[in-house]
Amino acid sequence: MKLYLGASLGAPQAMEEHAPRFNLSIVSSDVEVGGARLSAEYALSDEEIAIAHWWVLINCEEVKYWKELHLSFPEVDGDLEYHNMTFANYFRTWMDMIKSDDNPNWSHELLLLAMQPQRARVYPTCTVNGVKFVSEERDNRRRTHNSGVMAKGHGLDYYGVLHSVVELVYAEGMKVHLFKCRWFDTGAQSMKMDQYGNLSVNTATSAYEDDPFVFATTVKQVFYLDDLAKGDAWKIANIVHPRNIYWAATLGVTIPGPEADAYQEPNAVGIDDVAIVRDNNVKHGRVLRIRDEDSTFIDVDPNEETNDDSDDELRHRLPDINSDTEEDSSDDSDYEP
Repeated sequence: MKLYLGASLGAPQAMEEHAPRFNLSIVSSDVEVGGARLSAEYALSDEEIAIAHWWVLINCEEVKYWKELHLSFPEVDGDLEYHNMTFANYFRTWMDMIKSDDNPNWSHELLLLAMQPQRARVYPTCTVNGVKFVSEERDNRRRTHNSGVMAKGHGLDYYGVLHSVVELVYAEGMKVHLFKCRWFDTGAQSMKMDQYGNLSVNTATSAYEDDPFVFATTVKQVFYLDDLAKGDAWKIANIVHPRNIYWAATLGVTIPGPEADAYQEPNAVGIDDVAIVRDNNVKHGRVLRIRDEDSTFIDVDPNEETNDDSDDELRHRLPDINSDTEEDSSDDSDYEP
């Protein structure tokens, strides 16, 4: 069964309110942060905010044109290190200069993005398209675990745990949500695949400390199970596949109003028109008829007095399995279900 979360919103007006205000691929309305903000020790430093903003810029599809243009400059000449250090400032200057030139690669949202985040908020939990993620620190105090994450890279999958949920707030309230993660080492000595296709990860390792961020909407949830063969910190990674949860608004689905009739299958799935169930607690193969196509319904006045004979006609006449008859007191060893 597919669950359309948007269906609970009911009216089309509510669906429109749920639609994103800002037309950028990195801004999603399917992300909902939760829990009280984390303490000051989890707050991002100015340097971390700059790194998070740079990461957003280089991974935003709408910025791709400007990124390639900057790389083609003679002073850059494809130097990625120089590009990474200077692109944010170039991008801000371009957005300010050409906003009145009707450039097809300019938009108001890109201008907001170029102005850098006004603040960064940090949260312990986040729900993305119906899937709940919990930070590692909070997850360690729970019986259920929702901190495992996996992000796809270029030919390589990255496994780790969620450190915190970062909400970058740009001008006019435009929000971009990132996961700050603790990534495990992806080397051959830290990730091993067994003969059954189970991937085991050494969770005592760490890597990519300078590149901890990833878009919240691009992450898959992972459960880590103890690897009894390898022991210690080795865990088997199991990717979670939600049960087809979507926002109806993103699929173009029209949600029926209150006047629409509910649909129900005419017959229960897997049950014949006349079903007979053997009751193994009843001896000698007695059976109980639980459903009949030709059932008859009789209206009975609850205030009308009836005699015992009429009552007996309305009752299902089934064997009394609790009666202490001589037949029922026989040895059970000869009974065959």
